[in-house]
Amino acid sequence: MWSGCFAKGMKLFPTRENYLSYACGNRSKLWRVALFALVLGGPAGCSFEPPLKVPPAPKVNSYTVGTAPKDIKPIAGVGDAGRAQAFAYGAKVEARWWKLYNSKAIDQLVLRAIKNSPTLAASEATLEEAHQNLKSVEGIFFPQVSLGATAQRQRQSGAGFGGFTRSFSLYTGDLQVSYDPDIFGLNRIVQHSFQAQEEQQLYALQEAYLTLEGNTVTTAIEIASLEAQVKTTQSLVRDQESILKIIRQQYQLGAVTYLDVVNQESQVAATEATLPPLAQSLSAARHALAVLVGRIPSQARIPELNMDLLKLPATLPVSMPSALVRQRPDILSAEAQLKAGDAQVGEAVAKMYPLIQITGDIGFENGRIANFFDASSLIWSLAGSLTQTIFDGGTLRANKRAAEAALKAVVADYQSTILNDFAQVANALRAVQNDAQALQDQQLAYVSAFRAYKLARSEYQAGAVDYTTLLTAQALYEKSRLAVVTAQSQRYQDTAALFVAMGGGWWPKEYRTIHNHSAVDVSKTPATRPANTRPTVRK
Repeated sequence: MWSGCFAKGMKLFPTRENYLSYACGNRSKLWRVALFALVLGGPAGCSFEPPLKVPPAPKVNSYTVGTAPKDIKPIAGVGDAGRAQAFAYGAKVEARWWKLYNSKAIDQLVLRAIKNSPTLAASEATLEEAHQNLKSVEGIFFPQVSLGATAQRQRQSGAGFGGFTRSFSLYTGDLQVSYDPDIFGLNRIVQHSFQAQEEQQLYALQEAYLTLEGNTVTTAIEIASLEAQVKTTQSLVRDQESILKIIRQQYQLGAVTYLDVVNQESQVAATEATLPPLAQSLSAARHALAVLVGRIPSQARIPELNMDLLKLPATLPVSMPSALVRQRPDILSAEAQLKAGDAQVGEAVAKMYPLIQITGDIGFENGRIANFFDASSLIWSLAGSLTQTIFDGGTLRANKRAAEAALKAVVADYQSTILNDFAQVANALRAVQNDAQALQDQQLAYVSAFRAYKLARSEYQAGAVDYTTLLTAQALYEKSRLAVVTAQSQRYQDTAALFVAMGGGWWPKEYRTIHNHSAVDVSKTPATRPANTRPTVRK
């Protein structure tokens, strides 16, 4: 290491004796020694930072076990929730993917969330903090210059001067310079560590955007679903009450027993009892959405959300596995942590080697202000220091081992992130496929139950079947009707989950981030982001 770092220096000073002779015997040229150290400590200095080894992307062509999900055929009778969907393998997610739902309310909610979310504000501030910390560290590459001035008036005891007291003034002004040449690359490694930390915060900000967008969309869909469930339940109550009216009339005519009346009253009450929990879930969802858009519930002004007005995206982009690791912000954040851990190992090694510092100052010192700038008042000094730890009880070596262990943990965390993300994508793909099939099955069950219920109701009024038959048909019909509403909502939710699993369409130039404090109108940004581009960390 030493021979490599001082290769150029040894040509000037082949031996220690030659170096000392040059430095001590040629004081008038001592500045050359400082210049040599300055050049040697520049960007070409040594570095003990180990090569970064990022685990390769999984060499697979599919996310799921078995055959990859195929295009979904349309489902009749369930509105736009039954729309056909095609998987576009290798395609990119659109930047503002939530607009594919064709809901003005959802679009406005997402934009409000982006504008007002305190979570994003905190992430932006954290990124700014990381950037300023980096700028602070980079100052070590430059000489540190300070200007000092002192003035003092002093009276000395006469005991030391034959009984005569002495009073005098002393004025000093000097320019002090210190420089730490980065001969062994410690400063450069520390800079790399802070650069990685800033990059990690950048991707953490991206992840915050993606999470906020996904949560806003899914919560809005949940509200629309709960609204539909409340309306459906209220409709079922009205239907049950109409049956109750018929049963009461039949009871008055002596066609049925009072038990049938009581049973139907119980059925109405049981269905009505499901409304308060639905109302509570709806309120909780609205409150959660208020928080997402950065408002307290009483001031949120959540717009009306109608699931019947939503449009199910027809095309589902699915990035290739090799591309997912370059676009998921949490994976990129984990990679930045790898860079930071790698730099910390190099920092621990570099601290085992000498620390070199060059200091100097020049100024004037005189007892009278009038003669302050006389040539005789000139003072200066130039010094160099080298510090090498000889014995520390194994502290530095232990620090190195600790940094290496920490790096292994970060590598494992990176691999765990990739595994979890691939599993999330696989789950989202299967959910889109399976829940589409579930909606189709629920719709078929609903159609059959509805026909059975209508037939049982007609026959009951005609006296052809008893009340138990009607009650059974009625319960199946109500259950299947609510199940269809839930399955419709799930298809919209699954599509949003897939967009998020793919890394979303977040792009730093499209939002007001730390890189652009001007208020960007995200509603005027293009719908797609540039291909094969990545956000860059400010230098």
